[in-house]
Amino acid sequence: ILKNGIQSKLDFEDWSEYPQFSTKKGLGRVALLTFCLAVTGTLHLLVGILITLERCNLLEMQSTGAPWIDENRWILLWQWCAYMAAVCSFHLLEFFVTVLCNPTQATSDSFLVNHSITYTLAALTSWSEFWVRFWFFPSWNLAIMSPLFGLPMVMISQTIRSLAMGTAGESFNHIIQTRRKENHVLVTHGIYKVFRHPSYVGFFYWSIGTQFLLGNVLHSILFTVASWGFFNRRIAYEEESLVHHFPNDYPEYVSRTWMGIPFIKSIVGSNERKRD
Repeated sequence: ILKNGIQSKLDFEDWSEYPQFSTKKGLGRVALLTFCLAVTGTLHLLVGILITLERCNLLEMQSTGAPWIDENRWILLWQWCAYMAAVCSFHLLEFFVTVLCNPTQATSDSFLVNHSITYTLAALTSWSEFWVRFWFFPSWNLAIMSPLFGLPMVMISQTIRSLAMGTAGESFNHIIQTRRKENHVLVTHGIYKVFRHPSYVGFFYWSIGTQFLLGNVLHSILFTVASWGFFNRRIAYEEESLVHHFPNDYPEYVSRTWMGIPFIKSIVGSNERKRD
């Protein structure tokens, strides 16, 4: 149901008869996704600002028409607005940073809204946890997680992710490259001086931070485990490619940089021990 329903819509499978929507580079896809993400993100940002002003007694909002919005639900609504603004910003930045820094690779897939069925399912289940708490258990909320941990975590990790993409430029791709292109170089400057996989570091902590924003205890744990497993496999696969492309430079680069994600080890050391 998920694959043939929501995921097929995100992939524009029912729009192939329209020229501007028939391919990943179609302007129709890009325009529609940009519009939806920008409008959704902006509306949630504005509502979040209004709630913040009201909570700080800088604005008086009439809630007589909605008596079900008590103190706990006001806080939850702010968390949801902050979360949606962060998610929409993430997907917009994925596309527009790609456009600016690696334009030949920019397609509608660059938004990552159709990342994978697993990604879509994770989002839907996390929303379910949040809205079940909102309607039935509004007091079940670690509200302090959002402003103290969730929001800074999302903002910092988003900055790391976008900086990584911009610094790598044409060497960055959302899909791991098994063949080396002429313009593919080993990027070791900027944020890559510290992290050897900064885009993954940013994505890892961003995904967990979104659940802190929502106050989702269960999905904070699940996202941590799932994200760690995903990047543990992906980094190993990517490093095999990087060692193949840069057999001399990459091992030396690994020796002076930090992975950034706890307990994920580089394959370079293990490969060297196998050769020994």
